[in-house]
Amino acid sequence: AAVIYCRVSSRAQLKEGDGLASQETRCREYARHKGYAVAEVFRDEGVSGGLIDRPGMQIMLAYLKKQRPKADHIVIIDDISRLARGLQAHIELRAAIGGAGAKLESPSIEFGDDSDSVLVENLLASVSQHQRQKNAEQVVNRMRARFLNGYWVFCAPFGYRYERVGHHGKMLVPDEP
Repeated sequence: AAVIYCRVSSRAQLKEGDGLASQETRCREYARHKGYAVAEVFRDEGVSGGLIDRPGMQIMLAYLKKQRPKADHIVIIDDISRLARGLQAHIELRAAIGGAGAKLESPSIEFGDDSDSVLVENLLASVSQHQRQKNAEQVVNRMRARFLNGYWVFCAPFGYRYERVGHHGKMLVPDEP
């Protein structure tokens, strides 16, 4: 039997995107192609891939441990970055999944135990970590530049709210009753 794990890192992705649904669809198609029956789908909504202790992941690991005596499971993820966005987190989660008696699979990468497969997997996990760190750096740099241009970049103070204003982007406006 197979289980699917899906994750998006921000609340905005939940509201504006279709990330969880598209990940699940892709994983279900992979399972169908491989002839796997999908027993459960586990989700983490708005949780960073840099974290190891995520609610959906912990529920999935408990489920796998409980099911272990009955059958081995396959954990299907859409992409390596959906499992983790940090090398250490990836290694720990991969070990936890294996320790729960499951095998990790994805339509994006073939996981293996040979030296070349482990190298590729670790490189991809490192690239995923780099992308997360680079995104964080870019956010800070853009906020700093916006601040230097005279814009308020912090939480809206009492009595104000952010509103999109023409080519200025989000600006503080009075929040009157």
